[in-house]
Amino acid sequence: MPAGTMFAKFKSANVAASTSVQNVADGNPITQYFEIGKPVACAGPELVWRIHDGYRKSDNKECSIFIFEKKVAEKLHKPRRKETITELLKSSVKTLERFRHPRILQIYHTVEESADTLAFAAEPIFASLSNVLAFHESKTYENASVAPAAGGGPAQAQPAAGAQPQRPAHAKEYNFLDMELKYGFLQLTEALSYLHYSGHVIHRNVCPSSILITKRGIWKLAGMEYVERMNETDLNSSIPCPPWSNRVSKMAQPNLDFMAPETQTSSKCSLLSDMFSLGMVICAVYNNGRPLIQAGNSTSNYAKQLETLDDNVHKLMPRLPIALQEATSRMASRDPTARPTAQLLQLIKYFIDPAINALKFLDVVNMKDTQQKSQFYKTTLIEAMPLIPRKLWWQNLWPMLKSEINNGEVLAAVLQPVMLFVQEATHAEYDALMSSTMKIVYNTPKSIQASVTILENLHLIIEKTKPEDVTTDIMPMLFFSFDGSTIQVQSAAVVAVGNVFDSIAELSIRRMVLPKVKMVFEKNITDPKIVQNVLICIERVMDRMERAQVMEEVLPLLANVRIPDPDIIMRTVRIYHKMFADKSYGLTVETMATNVLPLLIPHTVNPSLNFEQYCYLLEVLQQMLEAIDRQQRNKLKLDNLSMASPERHRTLRHQFSTDNMNAPPFNIPNLRIDQRKTSSAEDMARKNSGGWLHAQHLEQRSVLIVVQHAVDTVASHFHGFVIGSARVWIWLAAAVGIWNVSTILRT
Repeated sequence: MPAGTMFAKFKSANVAASTSVQNVADGNPITQYFEIGKPVACAGPELVWRIHDGYRKSDNKECSIFIFEKKVAEKLHKPRRKETITELLKSSVKTLERFRHPRILQIYHTVEESADTLAFAAEPIFASLSNVLAFHESKTYENASVAPAAGGGPAQAQPAAGAQPQRPAHAKEYNFLDMELKYGFLQLTEALSYLHYSGHVIHRNVCPSSILITKRGIWKLAGMEYVERMNETDLNSSIPCPPWSNRVSKMAQPNLDFMAPETQTSSKCSLLSDMFSLGMVICAVYNNGRPLIQAGNSTSNYAKQLETLDDNVHKLMPRLPIALQEATSRMASRDPTARPTAQLLQLIKYFIDPAINALKFLDVVNMKDTQQKSQFYKTTLIEAMPLIPRKLWWQNLWPMLKSEINNGEVLAAVLQPVMLFVQEATHAEYDALMSSTMKIVYNTPKSIQASVTILENLHLIIEKTKPEDVTTDIMPMLFFSFDGSTIQVQSAAVVAVGNVFDSIAELSIRRMVLPKVKMVFEKNITDPKIVQNVLICIERVMDRMERAQVMEEVLPLLANVRIPDPDIIMRTVRIYHKMFADKSYGLTVETMATNVLPLLIPHTVNPSLNFEQYCYLLEVLQQMLEAIDRQQRNKLKLDNLSMASPERHRTLRHQFSTDNMNAPPFNIPNLRIDQRKTSSAEDMARKNSGGWLHAQHLEQRSVLIVVQHAVDTVASHFHGFVIGSARVWIWLAAAVGIWNVSTILRT
């Protein structure tokens, strides 16, 4: 069953219960202070306390109302037993009020009495451990042909075919996680440690009906009807205790199934007697809710089953976690000296767990100072949350975090784990459990760090928030953040806009976001971090801006970026490239040539750029230059075609360049080429002759003379207007064209 359903907030609608429920507490003074709802559980000796949901009228604080109907005791048909039970229960509430500890049931309102009832108010209760174990025990009978073998009672045959097993009315459906059990056992150990070493009392009735589970999943020890004061001079010594007797009402005695052997056999008890009872509780939990001793309020049955207790404990051990087996076996020992004390039990390896430590601190966080709280929320809890099951997040953690939201001193620290809740929550969980609390956060004055935390995680919040709530609650907070005087909040607001721009209306981007972002930029133009955040924001939102607005407002902003940081340079280049690649922005070649390139070209020699950054910058520059070149060439060609006499308006270089001349083909004069093949023998003879080197020299000179003659001829052909690089190109062309002249000269 989901934790959100199991531990749901008590609603005022529950008060509209049946008339019989309302009549239960009629005449009791407690109805003046509390509204009483439906019954949800029961606890105490023989489960005589009926537990109702309720809330305090003065402040609507949720609580539980415990009601005892005196007519239950009248069924005993023994003189004065009604008064005896009533006084016993009243004294137990007074004792609870005296012992104030996080592991002891917290009383909200003292016991009130009327002619028919006793009633008191306490912290909100989900169920007693007895209610939950009754469910598991009945479930075992439903699923098995016979009852479990472990325990003192005989196995019970399967019900007849077609018969449906009857589940006890007080059974409460709930399934524990391993961590819940571990933490629950530790809480009971801490409660006993407090009673033994601070309260100097023995509880004497540690059993499932004395253990209450709050709506936050915390195990609380109650049932103080039979406490006995210890020998304060020697806390480990035994004191006289009455054994269980058939001559006394079972309502007026501890639960025999969990009573320590020395109490029954020797009429003595000590703090180690409580440890035996705790061991038996642990065994019952792992035995599907059935205690290992089931005496049925019979001392003779108790004595018989005590003889086989060690064997039953040994058989049960494989069901327990390994780290808990030895301690439980020793606690369930009939020898008191073998049992560990509550102080020692807390130190076993089973309880050494970072998640458990975080849960422990959270239970007493209200007793800590602001610095300790902040450190816990920001570090310890964040590190432990991945180790804590999700069920306990909502059942145990969230109620405490929710209560700290109104504490401005620790709000910034509390928001750290709250944001983790937002990230991991489903949409249904967020809407049902978190949405109303987050609205309080939006509208509450916050510290700088709290505002920054909200803004930096705004994209996570918006992802889980209903669209109408985004418009009415979140966007006004975001826009208002720009108007603050602190740089941190303004910078975080810029980051938030970049993260949630898809959720912002286009009109708001144009009229509110961009002007505010520009304002932040202008105020912090020398701050690299803020400038980079502004550029990131603009890069993300510019697609949702009007193109004219980009050219009118973004371009001047980019021109004012003067920080030579590589990341900032790359952000600027990316924005320019985006405007260049998307023609709809209307970035003209004139703008590129006059406004963009003069800003970017100096960065090509920026020593801070790495190789990849430099290559990207150069690539963008080349693309822009090529675009300028293409447009200018096309423009000039069109100009040439449209002008009547282009020669008059050209510069000397263009006018007489080889590209613009229409020269007829020509041949080099006085050059005759005859082909003659020579044999290899002739070549070898020539090379081996003494005059070969001289001939080679003459051949090279002849080639140069021919090339020179060709160049002069070409120059004269073009009326002598061959200058500069043109003459060089003619030289090269002539050289290539007459490369085989050596063959001619060899003939």
